[in-house]
Amino acid sequence: MGPNMSLYEKAREAHYHDLQREMAENQRLSHLPRHRLSRSRRVAGKLGVLLLKLGAQLKQFEQSQAALEKHV
Repeated sequence: MGPNMSLYEKAREAHYHDLQREMAENQRLSHLPRHRLSRSRRVAGKLGVLLLKLGAQLKQFEQSQAALEKHV
């Protein structure tokens, strides 16, 4: 029964160290700035709105050019 207990203790200790590593990693990750992701999402959103506005203006320009060509 001695060797089994020793294996159990080693497995328990390894598991404990794994948990400690995981907790340390989670703590390091929690200190990373989170605003980078939100900033890139905000920039992507603004770019999308800008492209939509540009597309609407180009469509309006095409329609006005087509209307002028009809009158000429």
